[in-house]
This record gives sequence, structure tokens and C-alpha cells, in this order.
Amino acid sequence: MIGKRKIEVVIPTYNGGGKFCQVAEMLKQQIGIMPEDVLIIDSSSSDQTVQIARKAGFRVQVIDKKDFGHGKTRRMAVEQSTAEYIVFMTQDAIPASNDSIIQLCKPLMENKTIGVTYGRQLPTPEAGAIGNHARLFNYPAHSQMKTKADIPVLGIKTIFCSDSFAAYNRRALISIGNFMDVDFGEDTLIAAEFIKKGYAVYYNANACVYHAHSFTLSEEFQRSIVIGKLHHSYQSVFDSFGGVNGEGIKFVKSEFHMLVSYKNIKLLPVACFHNLVKFLGYRLGKSNIL
Repeated sequence: MIGKRKIEVVIPTYNGGGKFCQVAEMLKQQIGIMPEDVLIIDSSSSDQTVQIARKAGFRVQVIDKKDFGHGKTRRMAVEQSTAEYIVFMTQDAIPASNDSIIQLCKPLMENKTIGVTYGRQLPTPEAGAIGNHARLFNYPAHSQMKTKADIPVLGIKTIFCSDSFAAYNRRALISIGNFMDVDFGEDTLIAAEFIKKGYAVYYNANACVYHAHSFTLSEEFQRSIVIGKLHHSYQSVFDSFGGVNGEGIKFVKSEFHMLVSYKNIKLLPVACFHNLVKFLGYRLGKSNIL
């Protein structure tokens, strides 16, 4: 059994709903952590999220909704933690097994050159073919160690990471400056910093959660604008890893091949609209017009 506070699981929440109930149930079954090793940072939910968390035995810290920030809140959690390894999850990422957390942290325990390890996000039935393709494209079945030496081959994928399910060597994270106070993309930016400082980013396909989304066209557009703005604000960071255009083309080709292979031809126009909306949103955000 891992000692108390060797691992701390931190989940920012806001009106987590039914999915959070499932997350809480699976977290209570995790090998290697106790319920008190889980910290919920709740942005003043109006539903039962806080009550569910407390009933599960988790520690709960309630903040004002206006004080939440993706980078800011995680930075605060890192600063107040005493754990050796800190795991960040989202309120809708459901552990796929009772060893998901310990499996996620294993590479950090075995290799001190790894700064962050992120797990595999599995498709969910409600996300549909298009939503689930994104998970299969970004989270394959094989693990991968990524270092500075891989930039020429992997490009922007070198710093791909997701705080929906990621574990950090907390001391290493603090040593490189901790999370930036950004509204989006704190995981990608800190992964870039790890790579620059000589650490590795490890994709751990053996640690899994169920987590996928089916975005509307409007949601895709707004999300893409936010991504574009991030790339505008930190253009020098992204340019140093080769930019994003090549990866976008690979994604579209992969999606097209998937739909044709599975005879989902009727979804091709839908996929085309989604990709066009994402492209337009990204370009608008990147140009900083909006």
C-alpha cells in the first residue's frame, strides 16, 4: 500500500451531475489511494456535487466561481499539496478499472526523468462515431515516451497532454515554474516546459478512463476559437514544436478513412462541417480578431 499523500488526486468541479457520481464511485475503489487522498476543488456548484464528494469521504475545497481558472486553480492545488505525485482529473473522466490511478503514476515512480504522464481516454457510447474518433486518434493503444529528441519526428504531438487524466512529479512541476495562469491549455504549455527543460512526457496507454465528448457545431466553433487564441498568445512556443497544420491534416484524413471503413458514409458531410467550423474558429482565434 502506498503511504498516505504519496499520491493526491485533484478534481476541479462545477455541477458535476450524474457523471461525477460514477467518477466518485470508481475513485473509492482505487488501489493505492484512500478517499482522503482525493481533493475536490468546487466552484460553488448549485447541484449535489459537493455533497456527493463529502459523502464519498473526499476532501472538499469550495471556491467562488469567478476565482476558477484552468491554470490558476491547478497551480493553487500544486502549491498547497504535500504529495509526491499529483493527479489531475476532470469531473467526467471515469476510471476504467480499480488500478487506473496507480497505473498512471507508475512511470513517474520508476523514472525520475518523466515530468508528466497522461493516460488513455477511451470512447464512450454517447459520444458517437465522430466524437469517439478524436479519442482513438489522440489516445492509441500503445504507450509512448516523448523527449526533446522526438521533436523533429513528432512535432506538436511531442507536447500533447491532457489534464483530464494526468499525473505529475510535483517537485519537478514546481521546479519548472508550475502551471501558468491561463484559461485553457495549461497542460500543453507545461508539457512544453518539461520538454524544454530535459524532462520526458509519457503517454501511458495502460492507465485508462472513459472520457469523450460530442460537440455541437457551436461548441466546436467556440472551442476552436479558444485554441486559436492560445496559439496566438504563445505562438513562439508552438512554432518551436513545428506548428499544428500537419497534425490537422492527419486528423481529417484519419477521420475520413474511419467513416469510410465502417461504412458511415452518411456522416461524411457532418464531419466536413465540423472540420470546417473548427478550421474557421481556429483561424479567427489565431488572428486575434475576436
